[in-house]
Amino acid sequence: MARFQNCMDYLQIRGVLPFSVAPFSPVDNLILSACVYLPFERALEPETWLTLPQAARALEGLPDWDAVGLVMSKDTPALVVRAARSDRFAPVRVGLAQAALAEDTQFAALTYRLPDGSHYICFRGTDDTLVGWKECFAMSYAFPVPGQQLAQDYLVRAARQTTGPLRVGGHSKGGNLAVWAALHAPADVQDRIVRVYSNDGPGFGRDLVSTPAYQALAPRLVTYVPQASLVGTLLHQDPNAQIIRSHGVGTVGQHDPFSWEVHGTGFVVLDHRSRRGERESAGFQGWVDSLDRREREEFTEVLFSLLSASQAETLSELSQSWADSALAAVRAYGDLPPQVRRDMLDYLWRFLVSMGTGGAAAARRG
Repeated sequence: MARFQNCMDYLQIRGVLPFSVAPFSPVDNLILSACVYLPFERALEPETWLTLPQAARALEGLPDWDAVGLVMSKDTPALVVRAARSDRFAPVRVGLAQAALAEDTQFAALTYRLPDGSHYICFRGTDDTLVGWKECFAMSYAFPVPGQQLAQDYLVRAARQTTGPLRVGGHSKGGNLAVWAALHAPADVQDRIVRVYSNDGPGFGRDLVSTPAYQALAPRLVTYVPQASLVGTLLHQDPNAQIIRSHGVGTVGQHDPFSWEVHGTGFVVLDHRSRRGERESAGFQGWVDSLDRREREEFTEVLFSLLSASQAETLSELSQSWADSALAAVRAYGDLPPQVRRDMLDYLWRFLVSMGTGGAAAARRG
C-alpha cells in the first residue's frame, strides 16, 4: 500500500504556520478531537486555563496518562506532545475540563481557546469503559442519554464563560454529543456557533433529523464518514455527510482518525461509500429497525449485564481474561429467566438475517 498522509503528517508540514497565517481547518478539528481522549480532567484545575504545552506537561506527570486501551489510537499521546511543541498549537489554551463516569454515563469535554479569538468546545468519544459502550447502545432507544444532557449543559456553561465565535465538535460519540448540544442550545449560544463537526459520530432518530431545528443547523454542520465505517452510519445520519478515504482495516480501523487520508488542509473526499460499508451499514440499520424501543432496551441491558458478569469494567479487562469473562457470561446467561433467553436468541437471529439481507440489498444497488 502506498504511503498516505494523515493528521500527524499535517502537523509536521503545517505545524509551523500560526492561525494568523493559515485559518482553522478540518484537520485542526480532527487533531483537537483526538487530543480530548487524553485525561485532561485529571491534569487541569476546572477553572484554570493553560497553554497546550503546559497542559501536556501536566498530563505527562500523571501515572498511565498515555494508556490507550483497546479504543483510543496508539498514536494519540504522541499527537498531543507534538501538537504542543508546534508553532501552530503552542499558543492554544485549554480549560474547562470536565468528566463524569457513572452507572449509565461516560462523558468528558474540554474547551480550546484559539489564537484567533474563537473557542472550540470539544467532546470525548466512547472510551474503553463498558459504561461508555452501553451508553452508545442506549442512543438507539433513549433521547437524551445522560451524556447528551451533560453535553448540552456543558456547551451553555462554556459559552457563558467565553466570548467570540464558537466551534463545537468531537470524534465518534463526541460528534453526536456536539450535534445534540448545538441543536438544543439557547438562541444566543446558537448564534455564536460557526461550525459543528461530527467526525464519524453516530446519527440520531429519524424524528430528530427531520425537525426544523436540525435543518436550521444543517448549513453549519460538517459530518465526516469514512467509506467503510459503520459507526458514522448508525441511526439516521446527516444526508450531506462527506465520505472520506480511510486506510483502516475493518470497522474499527476505519474509525481510527489516524487512518484518514489528509490532502492539504482537508481530507480526501470520495463520491460514494464502499460496497462493504454499504453492506454492513444496511444490515445493521435493518436489524436496529426490526427491534422496537422495548426490545432495543432489553437487548442492551441484558448484553451489558452479561459482559459485566466477570466484574470487568473495561474492554481491556475483558480481553485480558477473555476465557474467564466468557465463562462468567455463559453462567450469567444461564441464570436469566427463560423468556429473556428466548428474546436474546431471537434478537441474535434477527441480526444474522438482517446482515445477510442488507448485504444482498447492497449488492443489488452496486
